[in-house]
Amino acid sequence: MKEKVELTGIILGSYPVKDYDKRVVILTKERGKITAFANGARKMNSAYSGITEPFNYGTFFVYEGYDAYRFAGGDIREYFSDVKNDIDGICYGSYLCEILEYLCVEGVGDADILNLLYMSLKALEKKIIPYKLIRRIFELKILSLDGEMMSAFSCVKCGNENVSSFVKLLNGLVCDDCGKIIYERYSLSESAVYTIQYILSSPINKLYSFNVKDDVFSQIDHVVNEYFTEHVDKKFKSLEILSTLA
Repeated sequence: MKEKVELTGIILGSYPVKDYDKRVVILTKERGKITAFANGARKMNSAYSGITEPFNYGTFFVYEGYDAYRFAGGDIREYFSDVKNDIDGICYGSYLCEILEYLCVEGVGDADILNLLYMSLKALEKKIIPYKLIRRIFELKILSLDGEMMSAFSCVKCGNENVSSFVKLLNGLVCDDCGKIIYERYSLSESAVYTIQYILSSPINKLYSFNVKDDVFSQIDHVVNEYFTEHVDKKFKSLEILSTLA
């Protein structure tokens, strides 16, 4: 067993192992996604019990083994209790964490992705904008950070910057002229185009600083859903629960 390592991160998931242990998946700034085993964490008097809950953000201590980490404690800075105390908040927060648990690579650190999750949980906690909008912003932004950025600033066919429609098969937006010769396209308002461009280009700390009208959200909802499901071929358990709450 190697020496103790200090990592900054957020717990994506916590799963029972054997009678009293937990397998904890943590998204860290330094090493990306890691898996650590917390011995005795499910015991009533365990010091690890509250520390190893999902959404917890802070500093975690682990011992690096040959094929896994051993959990050795932590200093929690944010518990996101308001998210955990709201059934919708739990479902949406769990969905974001599930996405990252699926997309992120073991051992590859990325401070931007960690920051995106932190700011998204903050947005869920503050409830300033609708959960559904937070979800779509997160989905579009995480694909961008993961190397699957939508082509939205110029026509994917001719390069014209005046784009007005989304074409799923082309992974991006097209202009009016190119849209006329494409059968399967989805027309967008100027506000919807601007919103998509804003999400893709804005720094993470500015992502959740706006709201949109219902008609604009309907367009964003459709486009991001089409784009995300095209690039992420997985069914998430928390999303199934969300569909029953809608």
